Amino acid sequence: MSTDSKAARWKILLGYAAFAVVAFVVGLLVTFPYDAIRKRLVSEAAQAGLAVRIGSLRPGLAGITATNVRVSKPPQPLSADTVAALARGEGMLGAAELGEPLVLDSVALRPALFPPGIALRASVMGGTLSASVGLLGDTRVKVTVDGLQASGGNLPQFTGMDLDGELNAALSLTLPKSGAQPDLSQANGELTLDTRNMVIKSGKVAIPMGGGTAVPMDLPQIDLGALTGRIQFVKGLGTVESLRLKSNELEAVATGTLKLGKRLEYSEPGMDVNIKLDPEFQKRLGLVGAGVTILPPDKTDPSFRAARLGGFLNRPTFLPRR
Repeated sequence: MSTDSKAARWKILLGYAAFAVVAFVVGLLVTFPYDAIRKRLVSEAAQAGLAVRIGSLRPGLAGITATNVRVSKPPQPLSADTVAALARGEGMLGAAELGEPLVLDSVALRPALFPPGIALRASVMGGTLSASVGLLGDTRVKVTVDGLQASGGNLPQFTGMDLDGELNAALSLTLPKSGAQPDLSQANGELTLDTRNMVIKSGKVAIPMGGGTAVPMDLPQIDLGALTGRIQFVKGLGTVESLRLKSNELEAVATGTLKLGKRLEYSEPGMDVNIKLDPEFQKRLGLVGAGVTILPPDKTDPSFRAARLGGFLNRPTFLPRR
């Protein structure tokens, strides 16, 4: 066989292979069950009390990728019609009905083998959020937040504050099955926090002093510095091994517990918080700084003011410690 005929055969084989790959990709794009996956994701989120809106879905070799994903906490449970509209990618509802969303640029989902379950990787706020959920036996959840920029994305709109700094955290929990659903209130695991160079440039805050209705107050620029901590959970009761916020303007140290609820927002902090403010910074805080002066001095170190953080995560109380 001549060299020319061999070259021609390779060209034909290469052409067939290229055609097969293109046909596979086109077929996957055309027949991929986008609607079914979008409906499942939106429905599962609604059962957890969240509203999820997905800009687009596309398949990958090992899973799917969603872009322009908006996750929010509606003020009221979503109606069946609203969930159906979100599942179809329709609806013109805004923040008043669905809550202010946290925007994720892209979210990639794929099956995980060790342990069997689902793995997720999201691009958000200039960093990455990675998570895995093991579905064999007790539910195992691992989440890693790496290099998120507090000024990125729409976090200022989400929190109501103009922020800067870097967010890092890691969460590892094992949730035992209670009936058909995993039970967060009995989870075992650990949470670690490591934020750097945090600054509140401006914004409003509602501090529940005295247990009454919190009144929003304007904040000046605040150098929060670094927030580091570790909380160990055993059967839903988290013990604060360390939790510290420190900068040139303030220092806060917390000890105590965080009792997980069946839903995260119903978790109960029970923490003693010691606070120390730089005198000039306290003057700049205005009414907020004056409110700190009603807290009694800490009995061990009078340079700190003593407070008690209680209530629930969705409705905390911050009172003078007795």
